[in-house]
Amino acid sequence: MSIDSLVSWEETLVAFAFDIDGVLIHSRKPLPGASETIQMLLKCKVPFVFLTNGGGYTESDHVALLSQRLGIPGQLHERQFIQSHSPFSELVPQFAEKNILVLGGVGNTVRNLAEAYGFKRVITSADIVKTFGRAAHSFSDMELEQHSKYGQEIKQRLPDKSRSVQISAVLVWSSPRHWALDAQIVIDLLLSERGICLTKSPKNGIRYMSNNGYLQDGQPKLYFCDMDPTWANACTAPRHTQITFRNCVEGVWRQQTHGADLNSAITTYGKPTEATYTYAERVLQDWHREINGGEAHAITTTYMVGDNPDCDVLGANSFESHNGITWKSILVETGVHVKGSEPAYDPDHIVPGVKEAVKLAFEIEGYPVQLD
Repeated sequence: MSIDSLVSWEETLVAFAFDIDGVLIHSRKPLPGASETIQMLLKCKVPFVFLTNGGGYTESDHVALLSQRLGIPGQLHERQFIQSHSPFSELVPQFAEKNILVLGGVGNTVRNLAEAYGFKRVITSADIVKTFGRAAHSFSDMELEQHSKYGQEIKQRLPDKSRSVQISAVLVWSSPRHWALDAQIVIDLLLSERGICLTKSPKNGIRYMSNNGYLQDGQPKLYFCDMDPTWANACTAPRHTQITFRNCVEGVWRQQTHGADLNSAITTYGKPTEATYTYAERVLQDWHREINGGEAHAITTTYMVGDNPDCDVLGANSFESHNGITWKSILVETGVHVKGSEPAYDPDHIVPGVKEAVKLAFEIEGYPVQLD
């Protein structure tokens, strides 16, 4: 790999957003050309961010892990890293002092993650079981050791005689590990009175009310952050994701409410949502100014390089920038998308891998960079 007669990067107008799994990494190992390509972009001060539907770590921990796997420790910054749940940070002012239920991850990883973001009253499903026992979940026999080890008696109670627990929001940070328990708790809260655990709203099913009375009694909002339908690992068959859990919750909700609307209670982040691409563009612009100076020319074109047509391609193709930046999609054949198959959404370009994606973008934009 070489760099020939590079133009001044103070005039750089192109930027990149890279997915990680299936683009840079596969089964925890770097894909061909990934490390060299990232190092070249760093050397040339080409602005780029990592835009992934993965999560479960703080941005600083995750970028350190990625740097290690790419063989470039210490060369990447957490401000370049956008995970599926990174936009949850914008919810902190609203919910920092309120009880939130967090789902996903192993042990206390998601509890610790939410607290690192600034949420101060974090509750897990293990805490619910620890506090309410079999009343919350009757079929927890195989999970009792987990709940005993990681569950905590909930201290943030209502001041009235009930001393019950009120949940203001449910944040799903990564794929839940205990689907039956987590789905039960979520449905209970959506049917509750004002998000109070183990209650049932008297408004549920009242036909003359909006939505037949469902979600009309101060129930908590439900936040998801991963729209990937599948992800790739060493297994030949695609793996299920958080969205499968969401489909489960929605199916149970439809059955119990005879089809009442649930959309008003759900907010979704992660690719391909507009909210996530808006957030990513802001982070990318900030990073560009940091490495190239506040007087650098503004980014005009961003290439989304991904392996999943359903989120990477669809998101980039659908996004309408509020800053006049054109987003283009490049689909690689090293992950979810299989060479020779027809993608569900047509990208601007299809290439074998990440090295070819960056080379193509430079050629299109007229930058004199040669990647050997």
